[in-house]
Amino acid sequence: MTQSISILFDNVCLSGVLHLPRETQNEKVPIIVLLHGFVGSKVGEHRLFVKAARKFTEEGYAVFRFDFSGCGESDGDYADVTVTKQLCEVQAVLDYVSKLKEVDTNNIILIGHSLGGAVASLTASVDKRIRKTILWSPVAKPYEDIAAIVGDTALQTAEELGVFDYHGFYVSQQFLEDLKNHCPLEAVHSYEGQLLVIHAAKDEDVPKENAVYYSESLKRGSTINIRYIKDANHTFASYSFEEQLFEETLVWLEKSEVNANKIAL
Repeated sequence: MTQSISILFDNVCLSGVLHLPRETQNEKVPIIVLLHGFVGSKVGEHRLFVKAARKFTEEGYAVFRFDFSGCGESDGDYADVTVTKQLCEVQAVLDYVSKLKEVDTNNIILIGHSLGGAVASLTASVDKRIRKTILWSPVAKPYEDIAAIVGDTALQTAEELGVFDYHGFYVSQQFLEDLKNHCPLEAVHSYEGQLLVIHAAKDEDVPKENAVYYSESLKRGSTINIRYIKDANHTFASYSFEEQLFEETLVWLEKSEVNANKIAL
């Protein structure tokens, strides 16, 4: 079951879709919030987030996917986007899903892809509602990683004109400068939940070494697992890569739930 949702935040309507399992039997279910990446959307490349939401819902999870402002069907323009704003928008989304009667507020899971992985890490580090965090090919060093993606010519254009055109999106100098204010590797050190990093082994956009950087940054004693999808590119663009990505995610979620129950006992 799916429902289109509009969340008003800071005079901007954020477009989202809520997926619920067909039968909850009046029980509250865990919810996964999906965070897309740089110039992305809630649909995802090759409909990655749509497929993920449907798969996870089949397994009993509620899923909420949404467009950050300036992306997809949400209001705003990408020229006004910053990670600082996106962090505030995630809070608005978490406030919304936390009030849903179908949702187990003690089991909120963040999944972030690419730059969304950095946003997920920064959020989970300060928001105690997040019990599990999953990063798919995550950005670890926001300015360095995004600068490498857009290239030196774009950086120079932004410095001279204030914006540059990246695949039909105006990306601002303000966006680039704001990236320097955020360090998910430092932030994740304070995260007390469980963390999974799944990286594409042949990622052409974001270094696969980022998975190791997150592992090394996590607070000692915390739980982290790292997986690599063999031959996969940054967006896991094949049915085979998607199936492995979803299966690794679901297996880990099941194991982490068992471990959490053991600790509770």
